[in-house]
Amino acid sequence: MLTIPLKADIGVKGGMSLSALHSSRGDFRHVLGYEWGGLSMGNLWGFQVGFFKTFDLSRRFQIQPEIYYTLRGGDGSATFVYDDIIYKLNIFYVEIPLILKYKIVAGRTFSSAVFAGPYAALKLKAEKQTRIWNEEDATALQNVKTFDYGLILGLGAEYDIGSGRLLLDLRSGLGLNNIMDVPPDTIRLYPEKDHIRNLYASVLIGYAF
Repeated sequence: MLTIPLKADIGVKGGMSLSALHSSRGDFRHVLGYEWGGLSMGNLWGFQVGFFKTFDLSRRFQIQPEIYYTLRGGDGSATFVYDDIIYKLNIFYVEIPLILKYKIVAGRTFSSAVFAGPYAALKLKAEKQTRIWNEEDATALQNVKTFDYGLILGLGAEYDIGSGRLLLDLRSGLGLNNIMDVPPDTIRLYPEKDHIRNLYASVLIGYAF
């Protein structure tokens, strides 16, 4: 009978992400400023790069802690007759997922898996990047909370190359924390508290040693 030895290995991953901010009310004016009234939240292209370590629990199950440097946020840029407005929200995080993987195909050369797990993220910097009437500005967003957490779902594939394995991940993240507060000098538009969440999808390529 074919057996596959259980092991632990480390590796690197990196790639592109597409993120957005979701408001339970669909209105960002109270957290981003009243100039947001003429804009709508769109997707922001970002990046994700970091390290991981995989531990085999059985022939098909693995647990994988990871750590990434990531860019999340949203893009409210718009094109008007008189000007093209750049309005981006850039939030840089250290993100730490803990992934449980189940191998659908568990061969020696090729394997594929589904995975899921929680993540926690620590904000490093948050800024509002604008260009209006050819005037560029980057302003710190003081009302973005320091901590975020959520869930990750994804699909992965691995292929043996040389002494290691080439990896491809497709994943999506759903933030569960309210990441933005209403600034103290801003009038609350609604009596109920809004909920601003991070949403993202990533394509990552990596190598396990």
